[in-house]
Amino acid sequence: MPHKKPKAGSPQDFLNVESNQGQVRMLFRSYYRSHQTSGKLFDDFPDFFLVKPIVLKDPDLVQRASDRLIIDDCIARAQERKGYVGVCKWRNPKLNYYWLELAPFPFVLGDKVSEDNEGEFFYLLHQFILYTRENPKRYGDMTANAEQDKDLALMLEKINHRGAKLEKSLGFYALDMLVRYDPTWPLGEVNKLLTALKNSELDWCELFFEHTMYVMAQKHH
Repeated sequence: MPHKKPKAGSPQDFLNVESNQGQVRMLFRSYYRSHQTSGKLFDDFPDFFLVKPIVLKDPDLVQRASDRLIIDDCIARAQERKGYVGVCKWRNPKLNYYWLELAPFPFVLGDKVSEDNEGEFFYLLHQFILYTRENPKRYGDMTANAEQDKDLALMLEKINHRGAKLEKSLGFYALDMLVRYDPTWPLGEVNKLLTALKNSELDWCELFFEHTMYVMAQKHH
């Protein structure tokens, strides 16, 4: 008996980077050319998926020159890192319409941090925290005193929780398709992490920046 093919627009069609070209082109034409922002197509496709940059070079996908510039910029950045374009779906529940946000993947430190890539960013932040716990002589231990300091323990818990958002995507994509970093945490990478923390408006970033700076300063006293 032949396998039953998934219906058009099903999540399986969008999530496979080797075969999602047709579905992605259909979505982008609907959104960028026909300016559709609601309906079954938008209800059904996943909240996040990856697509190969070359798929989005199709000149028939976009009508507005401003949209073409945004897409081309994302394509170029994705190709520089030999990666993908990530597509996030967001919904306005009051007005019942959707919009798309694009970002280059894998996420690397130095990328602007936003709600679109917060799972990836907090995953890397959690990896840094684990590294400092195992190698406290280098930058200090960011988890030290967590058993006594309830505020620090809560902050570490929230960071871990937000990084765990990545697990949903890991059900479909390899880790190196989503994030790329140096697990030895050289100073250059740590400085990029600190800059991201300092500039981000996401919850816990400013507090953890201050905590990290304090721990690192104590380490060098």
